[in-house]
Amino acid sequence: MKKNTLIEYWYVLYDRRRMSLVIAFSTVVTVFILSKVIHPVYEAKAVFFVPKEPDVATFLAPPGENMARVPYAPPVTEETFGPYIGILKTATIAQLVQRDFPHKKVRDLMQRDISFELSDEYLLNVYARDKNPVLAAGIANAYVKYFRQLMDGYSLKSQLDRQTTLEEDIEVNQKRLSRAKYVLTVFQQKHKTANLDEETKQLIAMKTNFETNLKNMQIKHSENKNKILATKRKLKDEIHAFRVSELVITSPLLEKLKAQLVDIEAKMASLRVEIKESHPEYIILKRNYEEVKKSVNKEIENILESQIKAPDTFCESLRRQLINLYVEKEGIEANISGTEKTLTGIDKRMREISILQDQLDNLATRVERYKKIVETLSFNLQEVNAQSKRAPLVAIQVEQATPPTKPAFPVMWLNLIVGFLVGIVGGVFYCFFMNYLEETRGVRLYRLLKAIKATEGEA
Repeated sequence: MKKNTLIEYWYVLYDRRRMSLVIAFSTVVTVFILSKVIHPVYEAKAVFFVPKEPDVATFLAPPGENMARVPYAPPVTEETFGPYIGILKTATIAQLVQRDFPHKKVRDLMQRDISFELSDEYLLNVYARDKNPVLAAGIANAYVKYFRQLMDGYSLKSQLDRQTTLEEDIEVNQKRLSRAKYVLTVFQQKHKTANLDEETKQLIAMKTNFETNLKNMQIKHSENKNKILATKRKLKDEIHAFRVSELVITSPLLEKLKAQLVDIEAKMASLRVEIKESHPEYIILKRNYEEVKKSVNKEIENILESQIKAPDTFCESLRRQLINLYVEKEGIEANISGTEKTLTGIDKRMREISILQDQLDNLATRVERYKKIVETLSFNLQEVNAQSKRAPLVAIQVEQATPPTKPAFPVMWLNLIVGFLVGIVGGVFYCFFMNYLEETRGVRLYRLLKAIKATEGEA
């Protein structure tokens, strides 16, 4: 069997041209009728984007912070949009949309009637298809609305959790602050630390005065000692080897009174550190000191009168002078002893103040730390409360979906063109198929006649 040439194929198509045109016309008519019969489907498109920069506007911005408006723009990387498209494809959003449009099934929303596309300009396109153009636009807009609502819900839940945590932290730190204030108040009342700095200054000034007084007393004590030695020498020369130690210049009562005088002097000096001289306790001690001093002077007079010496002699005058010097010595020594005790008390108090100041500073620092923590937490809580009442800008809708005026399917002109092309292809296939059948029939007939002739020749 020989092979057909291209011109022979063309003759085949030309011989059956009428049938090919009939098939093509029939196909176009069929497509036209089907396009008219099939209910049209409309497709609406909504366009939005998620801002690249988060919406971080604050209601409690400090003075001077830049609060100028800034333009929003979508991110320029395709990978960034992957999670957003994934969220749009979830059954969660499909179920929310299905509540607004009950005629739609969740399965159809997730598979057939909704599609998403990332444009070359990095905008998210939401395509919704429905037989009703108004419903198609509503579904597309609903996807954007519920995407924004879902993202807002995620951030709101985080805000509420943060708000609860802040409230709990504020309560805990307020208790700690109250406890720290109570401990600080008790410490101040117990140790009288209302004004340690002022007390330190007063102690330094008093210490300087007492040290000056102590030096003066030491000088007077030295002068008194020299006077006693000089008086003793004169008295010794006057009585011709008479021992001064044999003179009666003291008594048990006088010693007792001098001890009381020293003790009162020490107490008075000590009280000068802690209280003022106008204090009742100090006044009482001062009155006792004067009474004891009068008793000492009276006892000295009794001792002097009890001596056998003549009151008008030079020896008796020296003896009286010596006794007065000893009395003066006792007073000076009492003053020195009281001043030394006072200085010791001042030094001790200053050391205590240094320790107390450190403890007070630690307690005050602790109070301030808790106060700042509470203030910071309260400030953050106010900000969180304000933020929870505002809707964050999680998605910006660039294009609102509107009801389409023309259906997305079927497209008449496209269907007719496709139908015509399909008819032409079908007609060509028909021509070649019929030609094949004819050629096959001729070959079979030729073989049959040849077989018959062969049979007759043998007969």
